[in-house]
Amino acid sequence: MKRVHLFAVGLLSMIAGCQDTRVPALEERVKQLEERTRQLEAERTKSADNDAARRGKLESCVADANADFQRNLESNGTKAGHGSYNVPVPLLEQMQRQKQAKIEECRLLYSK
Repeated sequence: MKRVHLFAVGLLSMIAGCQDTRVPALEERVKQLEERTRQLEAERTKSADNDAARRGKLESCVADANADFQRNLESNGTKAGHGSYNVPVPLLEQMQRQKQAKIEECRLLYSK
């Protein structure tokens, strides 16, 4: 009987002594790291969305500059064969400078 009693006391001592007080601290640290990971993923997604929107605006702005150039070409030139236009060189150079200035403005507004 004494052996059983000693065995039970020994077993209880081992069980009580094996509890690791570090586990709750580790679990809390894991929880904090998981939350930080979620925050970083959300920030990355938001940044990617902003980049895509900015890129779309840039492409639209450049397309508008090209369309303006084409309208100017059609209204200031005389139609030649195969969809081309004859425009006096000084006027063409001015139109090209305007187009480049608009494209540069687009880059300034919508590029990083």
